[in-house]
Amino acid sequence: MKYPFVFTTAAVLLTFLALQLGGGWWFLLWPAMSFADVALAYAGVGPRMYGKQQDGRMHPVAVLVLLPWLLLTWSTWNLARKLSREPPHAEVVPGFFVGRRLLSGELPPGIATVLDLTSEFIEPRGVRTACRYVSLPVLDASTLPVDRVVPVLRELATLPGPLYIHCAQGHGRTGMMAAALLVARGQAEDARSALALIQRVRPGVRLSPVQERALEELATALRPVASS
Repeated sequence: MKYPFVFTTAAVLLTFLALQLGGGWWFLLWPAMSFADVALAYAGVGPRMYGKQQDGRMHPVAVLVLLPWLLLTWSTWNLARKLSREPPHAEVVPGFFVGRRLLSGELPPGIATVLDLTSEFIEPRGVRTACRYVSLPVLDASTLPVDRVVPVLRELATLPGPLYIHCAQGHGRTGMMAAALLVARGQAEDARSALALIQRVRPGVRLSPVQERALEELATALRPVASS
């Protein structure tokens, strides 16, 4: 994956500049450390590097260490949100919504459960306290081991009431997990048809190669067994 290389390169360049320039430029070691930590997350440590907690907040120490990278990420997200013409969310089938990370007050009416797939954002208090909140942190353009995801999606498949699934922009991670959940709920026969349902209402949904493979594995594991 390109992410470890990109973030490692950024960390090395920032460290080099700090060492060469000296003086007040030593502050560049802070963003260098934050990019190095992100590189480690993508190299195998995983989303726990971000300190995302079950209540939707991030551990203060993780925020402090990663703050230079987080500020860049959060600023980019806010700019994309303001410039995008894409609706914040869409209803795939009745009571099943997908979309981007929402601000307080943007949640569709009547949502009973929110599945938050971001690892790099703090969930707004007005969202995580409005209904049942489930945090399943996933790195951008990545996935999680199937055996960790399947129990969560199986439980969500049994919950009553409208459901909202989101990541940062509501494209890769959201498309992958939402498609797998549609299969688990018996609302789509397989991964391809489930993804097509989602892309019909949210055309921006695109999966990375690793997410495409993960979706096939999840759909196979979650497909309801036909009773004889």
